[in-house]
Amino acid sequence: MTHLRSSTCNNHGSALITVFWMIAILGMVMFAGAKSLLADTEFTRMMRGRIFAKRYAEMGLEVARHPAIQQDDPLLHFTSNDGGGFNVTLVAEEARLNVNHLVQTGDKVLLRRLFTRWGFKPEFVAALCDALKDWVDEDENVSLNGAEKREYQKNGLEGMPFNRPFKEVEEMLHVRGMEIVNAEHPDWREWFTVFGDGRVDINDARPELISLLADVPIERVQPLLTFRTGRDGALHTQDDQRLGSVPQVAQMLGVFHPQIVAQLTQWIQFAGPIRRIESIGSLGSLQRKLILITQGGQAIWRGEIPAHGKDT
Repeated sequence: MTHLRSSTCNNHGSALITVFWMIAILGMVMFAGAKSLLADTEFTRMMRGRIFAKRYAEMGLEVARHPAIQQDDPLLHFTSNDGGGFNVTLVAEEARLNVNHLVQTGDKVLLRRLFTRWGFKPEFVAALCDALKDWVDEDENVSLNGAEKREYQKNGLEGMPFNRPFKEVEEMLHVRGMEIVNAEHPDWREWFTVFGDGRVDINDARPELISLLADVPIERVQPLLTFRTGRDGALHTQDDQRLGSVPQVAQMLGVFHPQIVAQLTQWIQFAGPIRRIESIGSLGSLQRKLILITQGGQAIWRGEIPAHGKDT
């Protein structure tokens, strides 16, 4: 009798333990399901945000491409009730370095100066500049530190280099060494263009590029920037002023050496004819950046580039 009672208690205890285990397992399953649902919801929210941010960016492009729109037009900035909107800037595409022009004309100054300022060692800079040259020239002759077909084949890259000018800035990423530049300076695309005659529009160029062209410290560019922004100190407003001559630019930068003044005469212009429309659409923290480049009212390039420093 005692043995039977003990066996029954043991069975009850085992059943209770089994129930506890089932409850624990069910709890774990429910927890995992909740986590999965939360992850799916977050992913859906992000994808929805990216879609709507791109739509806002596209709206900005359509507004800005109207020929009557100017740099200071308030229509270039819009905010909706859902926390989304767009901000558009209009600049000359020539406010960048034309990589095809620099490489094809055998530039020995600007590209090397730029990559050196970015902190790269001289041997790397020399190899990168030669690799860029080998990419666009039509022959298979390897420059001193360059790279032609055999070099790319060793790395499993067939059909490279293209041996023609770059058709778009993104193609530069295929050149040997540019992957390192991309890792160290992910905004490198903002410095280059494949359009224009090679002269930089000084009225729209970024301060760092002006400093590069004149080979002066960035602090020396401030008087020129102050002049461009006018009395309100803000760029792309009605009181902006435009530079009009090399002597004016040289004086504001404190540059008087004849060689540098001669280089500025060769390197800069004051009214580039190619228009660059940059539209950043956003929804909350999510952003998309679309670019439209036009010449004579006709679109010549359209694409998307990363909106750096933002959740894209």
